[in-house]
Amino acid sequence: MQFYEEKLYVMLLKNILSFLCSVVTISGICQSFEAVNIPDLTTTPSASRSVNFVDVNGDGWDDIFITNGPFAGQNNMLYLNNQNNTFTTIAADPIVNDNDRSDGASFADVDNDGDLDAFVVTFGANGVGKKNYFYRNQGNGSFVYEPNSAMGIPLTYSEMCAWIDLNNDQNLDLYVTNSVGNLHNLYYENQGDGSFEGVFGLTISGESLPSRSIDWIDYDGDGDSDLFVTNEENHANSLFRNDGPNNFTQINDLTITLSFNNSVGSSWADIDNDGDFDLFVANYATNGEANQLYFNENGIFSEVTNSPVTTAITSSFGSTFGDVDNDGDLDLFVCNAYLGSQDTNFLYLNDGSGNFSLDTGSALALHQGYTFGAAFGDYDNDGWLDIVLGNTLNENQSNALFHNTGTGNNWVKLHCQGTESNFSAVGAVVKLKAIINGTEVWQTRSIASASGYCSQNSYTVHFGLGDATTIEELIVKWPAGTTESFSNITINEAHLIIEGQGTLGQPNFNLGHGVVYPNPFTEQISIAFLGSKNESLLFQVYTMAGKLIFEETVTDSENHTSPPLSFLTKGTYVYTLSNVEGKIVKTGKIIKQ
Repeated sequence: MQFYEEKLYVMLLKNILSFLCSVVTISGICQSFEAVNIPDLTTTPSASRSVNFVDVNGDGWDDIFITNGPFAGQNNMLYLNNQNNTFTTIAADPIVNDNDRSDGASFADVDNDGDLDAFVVTFGANGVGKKNYFYRNQGNGSFVYEPNSAMGIPLTYSEMCAWIDLNNDQNLDLYVTNSVGNLHNLYYENQGDGSFEGVFGLTISGESLPSRSIDWIDYDGDGDSDLFVTNEENHANSLFRNDGPNNFTQINDLTITLSFNNSVGSSWADIDNDGDFDLFVANYATNGEANQLYFNENGIFSEVTNSPVTTAITSSFGSTFGDVDNDGDLDLFVCNAYLGSQDTNFLYLNDGSGNFSLDTGSALALHQGYTFGAAFGDYDNDGWLDIVLGNTLNENQSNALFHNTGTGNNWVKLHCQGTESNFSAVGAVVKLKAIINGTEVWQTRSIASASGYCSQNSYTVHFGLGDATTIEELIVKWPAGTTESFSNITINEAHLIIEGQGTLGQPNFNLGHGVVYPNPFTEQISIAFLGSKNESLLFQVYTMAGKLIFEETVTDSENHTSPPLSFLTKGTYVYTLSNVEGKIVKTGKIIKQ
């Protein structure tokens, strides 16, 4: 009886809080985060830098990767989601055993084989640059370090990296910023066969400035990804307009390129729900410096000077946008560090028009220490964005995970998977229309491989819906140039969108349908079912010209099956996996070596 009464009390309390959040705006009362204690993840002191909320083993549940970068070097951290509010610490994988001075990291499916690969940059020491690291995912969340990759040869003082398909060949390319030594940023073009080549002499790699953060964003709404780079040491930030493959024009006459600060981070998002992407810039200084916020109106920017976001004197690094209260607009989290008088971060709550108020009462807002990077992801798949913080006070602080316990508002999540576009759908723009509080609201999201300096949000696209009970329309603009529209979308669920299929599917949060590995392969390939029971999938292999050359129904047998593909000649092929209803649940490329 006592247990029943306690449950009733908790339910009543949550309902009261939900009611209060719907009728009043009081700083701190509507933000429901709780600090979560996860062995190793939140108990191991470290000098953390980048935070990546990414699903590395393809099971539909976000895992957590954190880089560490003290002067003497330190191993990185990878925690696999056990799907039950616990995580398994990975200790033996190459991706966590570099013992180097790691900084930024970015995950994406660079070989279109259905899993996320990784690039981790390092910061040099004692006047000597360090090598960067490319890790290829083996399909099950384990990684192989490829030391001969062209991207890992130069010795640099690198800050951050981000993936993007610049030449629209379906293969993700890489951009890397440097802030010391040889200050030219680096661009590597994906050759589609597992290798990369440095491309030099481009506008985007021609500057010699101490660069930090990278954002690939379509700021002018013309359908391609432009480049914004933050620069420190009182240099102006850089904007490069994309005018076609490998053809960039540097823009110097917009407001966002006319201020001279110590800028380290940046995040883009449609904060006023008008369809274009606005900009937040994080600045730092020994004695503090104000951050900056800009509204975008069809490619023209106006600076906001009277917002709590821009009036605090602070020292900021990572930043990220997410709808933490599921009310239909994007809120902002800012990481603060290395300012002796300040040891809390900032959580700003959006009123829907881009007006922000500072949360001062939630557990997240009261967290203390120095935070370098942060990322949003829904680690328990309940539809509410959680956040992980990479902490580094005295280069020896435990990291933090905050669970979002919000209630009362609706939501939808989308897993976008490219076919004509890159598999990770990096560069896609997703728009959603719903009636929220009696008003038609269009929300816009961009799928990106970075969400702020040393920060990467989950690839799962998340929309808060407030009191909306239906979604009027959903539009996906794919990087390859096509647009698809969907209706009759169920709320409070996750949906799978495969480019060109024209329908919404249901991602399986328990299985991660058929992980294909290793890739590239020589003689044999396997399909792992990751814990499924008696599941059958139709496995089909096509030439790059679209000719079907192999098909077989594969069934779970001791969690994996091995189709006979040794007959294939060397080259690249496309595979699909379809369920018993005939819907494609996974597709990608495989490479026979």
